[in-house]
Amino acid sequence: MAAVVVRCYKLSNPANVVFDEVHFGKFAGKYLNSTYFFDLHPPLAKMMFAAVGRLAGYDGVFDFKSIGLDYIAANVPYVAMRLMPALLGAATVPATYATVRACGYAMDTAALAALLVCVENGLVTQSRLILLDSPLVFFTVLTLLCWSMFWTVQDRPFSRVWWAWLLATGLTMGCAASCKWVAFFLIPTIGLSTLHDLWDKIADQSLSPARWSMHFGARAIALICVPVAVYIGWFSVHFAVLSTTGGDAAALSPEFQVTLDGAKQMVTDRDVYYGSEIRMRSTNARSGFLHSHLHPWQHDKGSGQQQVTIYSYADANNVWVVEPAYNRTVDTSQGLVPVRNGDVLRLRHKTTGRFLHSHDKRPAMSNDKNKFELSGYGFANFSGDSNDNFRVDILEGDPDIQGSATELQSIYSRFRLVHTNLHCMVFNSRKKLPKWAFEQIEVNCMRNCLPRMSTWHVEHAFHPNTTAGAPVRKAS
Repeated sequence: MAAVVVRCYKLSNPANVVFDEVHFGKFAGKYLNSTYFFDLHPPLAKMMFAAVGRLAGYDGVFDFKSIGLDYIAANVPYVAMRLMPALLGAATVPATYATVRACGYAMDTAALAALLVCVENGLVTQSRLILLDSPLVFFTVLTLLCWSMFWTVQDRPFSRVWWAWLLATGLTMGCAASCKWVAFFLIPTIGLSTLHDLWDKIADQSLSPARWSMHFGARAIALICVPVAVYIGWFSVHFAVLSTTGGDAAALSPEFQVTLDGAKQMVTDRDVYYGSEIRMRSTNARSGFLHSHLHPWQHDKGSGQQQVTIYSYADANNVWVVEPAYNRTVDTSQGLVPVRNGDVLRLRHKTTGRFLHSHDKRPAMSNDKNKFELSGYGFANFSGDSNDNFRVDILEGDPDIQGSATELQSIYSRFRLVHTNLHCMVFNSRKKLPKWAFEQIEVNCMRNCLPRMSTWHVEHAFHPNTTAGAPVRKAS
């Protein structure tokens, strides 16, 4: 009762968006509207807030977009949404008492532990707001309680109560991990205890190898299979609920986007030709598209030429035109010429007309001598130079698609761009640039880099002279 009073007293105050309610209240609304979003945390706690909001009459329209917004004026049932973490926080108090008692301590020791949890300022505060921490702590404490109770029935192996506490440990551990990833610290906590227990059982001469194997199998099922199944299950619910396309979907692959209601069907030329307009995405990092815009590099080490970055969303500044290498031509008299593995070419930025370029200048976010700045270079009546030349090295294609390992194809071909003069590869550094570069992601040219962050694929290609019946690729 004291825990409930401490956490629920004046729960309606303040009647405004506080701290990270900006994020987690907004996510609850997106669940209610089935609008896809991306967040770094697992989904369970957010879905719990959405469920409580729905029961309390929240329609998902209020967007929680900034701290200080008035809940009352927007008729948001925020008290009910705050009540859920408050009650979960209160429930951790008796759970703490029961855990300490199950560990064999006296009643007064357990009562002291429960009192400390009841009045601890940090736990109380996070229990009074629409935050993920209270569900996380609740399921974490519940996991430790179930594990402690399991140890109290070790003298009744494979009984119903033994199985109940063991399976409950796995279930609650999966739920904790489905709230926030920090709950994965439960794995070494429970895992080391389990290994110690199994090691002791090896030395028990009264236990046959077959019986020991049963103990091992039971723990593997309950403490590995069950948590994994719970974690995957909540993500399955997450994706089933978020069935409508939203702004965050644009940063994901076209194959995923077309699974969402309201998404545009993407159709692209399968083959990439000289003259094709392409949009390239960093394959492994999924951080976005090769991008440029009409703003110069402003760092002290730089050239002052046009910025080339990685941008998460598809827009016109991500489009590059494939052109022959400097001082070279291709014979198009017999039709379109496909780009092949090993070809040297240039990429011209369609919007600004400048070529992708690298030179002996350090990039914005590094002083490494193996890294070089990428820029957009060119001006009127200037045909470029050899520092615009890059070689296409196709690393792999789709084994089911003929030619995707020898000719550049949208979606199917994975490739690197190698600067022919500097012998460096177009590399995704994954570092956020300063505000003068709009906090986009840095891309540079790096020597001796591993393929993981220097692999690209063409997500969309279009050639204005593609004939009817030419191969196309539909994202599906």
